[in-house]
Order: sequence, then structure tokens, then C-alpha cells
Amino acid sequence: MHGTAKTPAANHLFNVNDNTKKLSEEKAQLFQKIVAKLLYLCRRTQQDIQDTVAFLCTRVKSLDEDGYEKLSRVIQYIRNTQHMTLPSERNDDPEWWWVNSSYAVHPDMKSHTGIFMSIGNGGTYTLSCKQKLNTKSSEAELVAIDDHCPDFLVVQGIPVPATIIYQDNKNTILLSENGKMSSSKGASTYLFCTPLTKLPKCTGVCCIKQKK
Repeated sequence: MHGTAKTPAANHLFNVNDNTKKLSEEKAQLFQKIVAKLLYLCRRTQQDIQDTVAFLCTRVKSLDEDGYEKLSRVIQYIRNTQHMTLPSERNDDPEWWWVNSSYAVHPDMKSHTGIFMSIGNGGTYTLSCKQKLNTKSSEAELVAIDDHCPDFLVVQGIPVPATIIYQDNKNTILLSENGKMSSSKGASTYLFCTPLTKLPKCTGVCCIKQKK
């Protein structure tokens, strides 16, 4: 784990090599201990490693040298960016949410969700996690919004002009706003997010727009 790295992961992060050597008991315990600490760190001050940490959490039961190398890359990145600050500033902007998903990037063909929320400058809330459902591509986008509706509701007490959720999938936008009116048979169960678009905000409403 010596040295530094410019990024927390390489572009093959989600590729799993099942032919690599399994970790020794000592290394396996070290892996689990460090990942547990990174879980705290990525939610507090090092939000840019959330994607990598989320993947490493899926490998704690299949510990091998491939996963250990990816863990080492994260440590090297943290060492290189330990003096980087986390800016966060409130202004009069609306509550902005950007929600997206990467389709079937995990070995079990499940998708990955990424969320970024800001009420000014910097990220007030960020999240990167593996989805629990196997879905089609457009449904993965809808699941990303639907799974995290409670997160949108938690910040309803913040006095901002409006809540705006940006999404780059037109089908997901229609399903989120109209529910069963725009629903296909396969997506009819993912509709908890529909009432969210009708929820009154302090001085505005929650709406979903095309991602910019």
C-alpha cells in the first residue's frame, strides 16, 4: 500500500478476476478492518472514494489479491489527497439532486446507483451503492430514484425554493411524474417515487427534469 495514486480506482474497478489467489487470514482481517474504516471516511470527508468503497464492500466475503490491490489503490489515493478540502456552501439556489445509475456493472449483473445533492456550492449529500434488484437498463434508472425517495424526504425541512431532481432517462422521468399512466407492465411496481413529485415544498414543488 505504499506510494500514491491520482485516482481512487482504475477503469477496471468492477471487473472481477476469480482466478487470483485468496488472501491469508491475516490479510483478510486487515482488508475487512480497513474497509470498515473507509465506510466512515467516505461518508464524512472523502466522498470521492464512495464508488470504490461500495464495490469493496461487495467483496468482503470473497477476499483475494485482486480486491486487495484495489484496496491498496484507495489508500494510495487518500495519501495523495489528504490535504484536499471538502467545500460546502449554502446559497439561495433550489435543492438540486442528480441521480444516475450504471447498468449491470457488477459481476451478478446488478446495477450501481450514484446520487449527488447540493443546496449551493459543493456536495451536501452524496451516495454510491449497489442496487438490490436485477433490472433492465431503463428500470435501473427508476430504481435509483425510487430506492432513495426517503433521502429526498429527509431534507424536506430545509427551507429552499424547490427540490429539483435531474435525470437523463426520459422514460424514468415520465414514470416518476405520472406513475401508472406512463407505466409498462414490468415497471408498475417501482412507483413509490410518484407521490414525491406532488409533494409541496416550503415555497415550491419537487419536480424531475432532464439532466443537464
